[in-house]
Amino acid sequence: MRKILFHVIFFIIIAGDLSGKWFQLEKLDYIFKPLIMVWIAGFFLLYSRNVDRKVVQFAVFAFLFSWFGDILLMFGNDRFLFFVLGLAAFLIAQIIYISLFLHTINLSGKKPFLKKRPFWLIAYIAYGLIIYILLFEQLDAILRVAVFVYMLALLGMSVMALNRFGNGHPVSFSLVFSGSVLFVLSDTMIAINKFLVTIPYEGIFIMVTYIGAQYLIMTGLLKQYE
Repeated sequence: MRKILFHVIFFIIIAGDLSGKWFQLEKLDYIFKPLIMVWIAGFFLLYSRNVDRKVVQFAVFAFLFSWFGDILLMFGNDRFLFFVLGLAAFLIAQIIYISLFLHTINLSGKKPFLKKRPFWLIAYIAYGLIIYILLFEQLDAILRVAVFVYMLALLGMSVMALNRFGNGHPVSFSLVFSGSVLFVLSDTMIAINKFLVTIPYEGIFIMVTYIGAQYLIMTGLLKQYE
């Protein structure tokens, strides 16, 4: 019953934020968007009693820097500095997620999936190259470096999520990996919309995939220790 109540609150937060996007009411976005990662971190901590302590620490810091990124990117359309700082906050979050997923692999004591099936990296390399080439001419010198570094971290996060295959609870893997793919999709849409072409209803699509990404990663981590 308590979980249901918490999820009702979560859906209210999501509905509030998406309503702000749909009706272009910035005040709703300012109220509800910061609450998304607060809820995810709070829910995780509430149910993380059996979770490895280092996993909890990594997850909380990843959620925290994601929250910083959310706040900063709310002002990124009007002030370029906030966009860059938001990108930096999410860069740190992705690096922490990479460390977190690697730690769960090490805890399992099993061989990482990509050591046995490295050819899966080809799909990530191809995807990264295609997106970067599409964006390249639209970026100045600084952004070319910043976007390249962030893309490496973002795709590295999803690669490490894939690397967990066969190293723990199968449902945990499916949730975390699906979340990582949604994260890649969400950030790709942000980049395309900002630098290449306007995506219709981009705010809705970006937030739905982003919220789904963070939620699936969080629940997947909890599932590993049930």
